Amino acid sequence: MTTPGLHVLAEAAAAAARADAAVVDAVAAALGSGATWADVGKVFGVSRQAAWERFAAKVGEL
Repeated sequence: MTTPGLHVLAEAAAAAARADAAVVDAVAAALGSGATWADVGKVFGVSRQAAWERFAAKVGEL
């Protein structure tokens, strides 16, 4: 990386990846504690189906 802008972009991308992983972990924990896909969907403002499609494979529920 040769420009400061690219360094900032790389840092932001790394932070986004960490945040995405934290969200997946939180979804898995919520489901493990008894939350439903409908509950997860409400948090994201989407249907239970949309929540399932977004996270099921990532939390090992396929």
